[in-house]
Amino acid sequence: MKNNIENGIYIPDDLRKLFTIDEWMQRAHPETARTVVLVTDSGMLEIAKEDLPSEFNFEGAQKAAAEYREGFRCATRHEAIEMYDARFRGLDEAFEKIGGKPATNIYWTSEADPDPEYSSIGAFVYNGGGTGYVIDNSKYNTHAVRPVSAFKK
Repeated sequence: MKNNIENGIYIPDDLRKLFTIDEWMQRAHPETARTVVLVTDSGMLEIAKEDLPSEFNFEGAQKAAAEYREGFRCATRHEAIEMYDARFRGLDEAFEKIGGKPATNIYWTSEADPDPEYSSIGAFVYNGGGTGYVIDNSKYNTHAVRPVSAFKK
């Protein structure tokens, strides 16, 4: 739930209070932030400031994202597109300002092929650095993981 917060990019503190990037950068150690929160008309998405250190197959990606922090997972296809669009509205800069890295790899989503009778080995990935496309890929390939969570205060 947005709770009347303007669309944009925010940094949460340990008490879950949201700060604009400019407000957060006034802190003595802004690099201590672990995530950013993307607020859109669709809701509030908390995003890890960096990719996980390895690449994973689909099942490994789901497990690794869930182990990042409580409530985290791989992004849905819709969330992945929202993240890609936000790259051009300051998301990359926000990651860099807090010591993170832009989300520019090919990432697993949380979604397997919706028709397992057609393909039980497919799952969706999105290209964060190219054109932002989402495409079906073999679950056995390895790709990056950028954990996300619905932001909760």
